[in-house]
Amino acid sequence: MSLNWPRKKIQVAPYTSLARVYNYVMRHVDYEAWAEYIHQLLSRFDHPINRVFDVACGTGNFIFELMKHDYVLGGFDYTAEMVALARKKARKMQVSIPFWRGSMLHFGLAQPQDAIVCLYDSINYLLEIEACQNFFSQAFLNLNERGVLIFDICTEWNSIRHFQDYHDKEKTGTFSVNRKSYYDKSRRIHHNDFEIIFFNEPAIFFEQHVQRIYYIEEMRGAIPTDKFELKAIYEGFSRRKGTEDSERVHFILQKK
Repeated sequence: MSLNWPRKKIQVAPYTSLARVYNYVMRHVDYEAWAEYIHQLLSRFDHPINRVFDVACGTGNFIFELMKHDYVLGGFDYTAEMVALARKKARKMQVSIPFWRGSMLHFGLAQPQDAIVCLYDSINYLLEIEACQNFFSQAFLNLNERGVLIFDICTEWNSIRHFQDYHDKEKTGTFSVNRKSYYDKSRRIHHNDFEIIFFNEPAIFFEQHVQRIYYIEEMRGAIPTDKFELKAIYEGFSRRKGTEDSERVHFILQKK
């Protein structure tokens, strides 16, 4: 089908159509490095960490890299299409890692975990600080004694430096992806708009992704001190202190 043919524009929920091209769009991400970094953080604790659960796991790329470190793993994602791809990868790799659809705001795991991770600025999709607090409470209920919670946020500096009026278009032999990003500083809302065309389908799929950009101190203040001890705030993939001049900041918490 020609790209020049008229197509109907269809708005869909985030990550539904994008799921089909997600691995291509995210091919620049070094998931092996992500897994190694998280493994090193977990290794610093003075008690065994065996069970690790990934909240907002996407298509499972991080989990499949973390397998190398012999954890008992599982994950959920809010989008059914992403979960389906994670399951497909697991079947292809012949590994029995459970993936299912779930919400960051209310979840109950069959077994308490030694660690829960929520990575790649997934928590920025929670648009109210009260929702973040809800997530912390859910994580607390699903962690073992002295369990670890690791999550990250993208900073305002990252949005301004890299994605203020950002436009990118990619094309393969079977699809094209047009991305526009912009940051509303007054509301601290980061927008990522995707137009996705599959050349054999008569439609343009449009997804609007919205993230709230939190300040570090704002997020620190949302952490329930009766439930968690804040062990560290690191600049992305380092042991340096995270600041508002960092592009990504990792929070490491331990259940009290």
